[in-house]
Amino acid sequence: MSCTNKKYLSLMNKVLDEEATEREKHELYEHLDSCNECRVHFNELTYSTELLRRLAHPQLSAAFTKSVLDQLPAEKRHVILRWGSRHPVLTAVAICAVPMSLVVIGARHQTRDKNDYVLVNVSGDQT
Repeated sequence: MSCTNKKYLSLMNKVLDEEATEREKHELYEHLDSCNECRVHFNELTYSTELLRRLAHPQLSAAFTKSVLDQLPAEKRHVILRWGSRHPVLTAVAICAVPMSLVVIGARHQTRDKNDYVLVNVSGDQT
C-alpha cells in the first residue's frame, strides 16, 4: 500500500477489530471510495481477518496443561519475597511500622524543657 496517509491504515485495523466509532468508519469508507490502493488493501485485510476467524480454536485437556506446568523449572524465589507476595497487606503494614517505630523511639530520646516543648540540639554554626 503506497497511500501517503498512514492514518487510514490505523483506521482499517480499528474497523476490522470492531473498535472504531461510527465517525471513524464513515471517514474510512469515504477514503476507500476515492483511493483504489487502500480499497484493495482493506479487502485483503478483511479476507485475512475472516480466514482467521474461521480457524478452529483447539481445546487442550487439563492433563496437557498439568504436564507442561510439571516440566517447568522449580521456582527459586526467596522465602521472604514469596511470603510478601502472598500477604500484601501485612507486608505494607510491616514496611510502614518499622520507620514509624524509629520515629517514635527517636522522639522519646529528645530532651524536653519544663513546658514540655521538644528541644532539638543542632550542632554547627548558626547565624
